[in-house]
Amino acid sequence: MIEDKYPEYDDVRITTAIEASDHLDDLVIRLAVLLGPPAPRAFTLTFAGHERHIGEAPTSFVVNATSLDDAARNLALLPSWREWLLANVACDGGADIVYLPEQSHPGLPTRGEFADLRAEQGPVASQNASAVPASRRAAVPVTGPRPTPAPVNTAARTPH
Repeated sequence: MIEDKYPEYDDVRITTAIEASDHLDDLVIRLAVLLGPPAPRAFTLTFAGHERHIGEAPTSFVVNATSLDDAARNLALLPSWREWLLANVACDGGADIVYLPEQSHPGLPTRGEFADLRAEQGPVASQNASAVPASRRAAVPVTGPRPTPAPVNTAARTPH
């Protein structure tokens, strides 16, 4: 290489390294979002109370959660669930409630009526805080067109 071209060569290498570093930072943020905690989604939990003794269908509740266990924890915190529970405890002298795991699943019920309690839970974002700081998450949109990487200048590459 010609010695008077070294400063120009070094400037191109530094610029390319900075562009690659910025692209790598964006990639790390996106991977952290993808590998972070799963986003909450609808889960159905079904219980049979005293109504099962008179031939009525069990009651299904829909909440946002990341798993069935998380759904059960979320459901236990909701006022509508507590009201239903207390109403069943007051009937027939005690709690006669049976959890129906075969009718509890991710997603909405495919038939019948259900109590949708997702609105009682509040915003989903507050329940599922990501490990990525909010200031970094906002800098790179997860949806929409992805930015194209900066063109790589082949002059900045050196054989090793």
